[in-house]
This record gives sequence, C-alpha cells and structure tokens, in this order.
Amino acid sequence: MAGKFLKRGAIIDVIKSQERTNALQKRAGLSDRAVRFTTCGCPDPDCGGWHTILEDRILPTDAESAAILKVDNGARKPSKPHRRTKAPRTAL
Repeated sequence: MAGKFLKRGAIIDVIKSQERTNALQKRAGLSDRAVRFTTCGCPDPDCGGWHTILEDRILPTDAESAAILKVDNGARKPSKPHRRTKAPRTAL
C-alpha cells in the first residue's frame, strides 16, 4: 500500500481488479466461489492489491445460508458479563 490510506490511483486499481475478477468469475462459471483481496506491499502509490478466486471454497446457496442462520439464531448464546455499578461518590 502507498501509505496509511489508499491514494486515488490505488483505489482505482482495486476497483478495476474487482471488476476484472468478477468478469473472470462469470466467464469461468465460478460465481459460487469465494474471492479474497490481497493487499500489495510494494512502494508504488498506484498499486493497491489484487483479488484472487478461491476455487477450493464454495459459498453456500441462499437456502443453505438461511438454514445456517436459523440454526445459529436458535442456539443459546452465552450471557454477556454484567457491568459493575460504580459506588456513588461521597463529598469529602
């Protein structure tokens, strides 16, 4: 990355990389595969990184996602720790 925040050229590079990856996914029929973004550490201010199609990781379908969410929402969650109340201040 170019610095603490991405410069204009790096942002454009990232967006174009995403568009190219989406086009490759559609052409290859890999729309059900996950995509990962990798940041670049080079000193070029116009380089942000690239997208990689993860062919070994299949995304769940809409029906499978709904079933996973239903099971997760129905599971009992651990209780959150309670905040300790502060003792009221007394005037000295």
